[in-house]
Amino acid sequence: MERKMHILIAEDDFMHNKLLTKFFEGLGHEVGSASDGLELVKMAMEKKPDLIVTDLHMPNMRGDTMIAMLENYPDLAGIPIIVVTGVTGQEVNEMGLDPNIPLFYKPVDFAKFSQELERIKKDRGL
Repeated sequence: MERKMHILIAEDDFMHNKLLTKFFEGLGHEVGSASDGLELVKMAMEKKPDLIVTDLHMPNMRGDTMIAMLENYPDLAGIPIIVVTGVTGQEVNEMGLDPNIPLFYKPVDFAKFSQELERIKKDRGL
């Protein structure tokens, strides 16, 4: 039996947050959600997740800033991250995100998203 993953979502849009939460819960995973990057960092410090899914444009702390902050904490630096955003490719490029971070544009193609989730689980031995 597969181990249930602990996934944290940072998404300020209520509907997208719910959609992602329901998707992961439907696969049997435990999900925590935050409405901004700062809240997610605090949650991740309390209980290290197996995966972080984040939007880029959020109040208080944007997703790109949150990702940079997580990299400064040794216990959190290796957590896989998936970006789900509505911003344009040009904006993403200007943010200087690591090109190895999987990026999905809204609306999310959940078939491809599921493939990425399976790749991450395999890579982490989950």
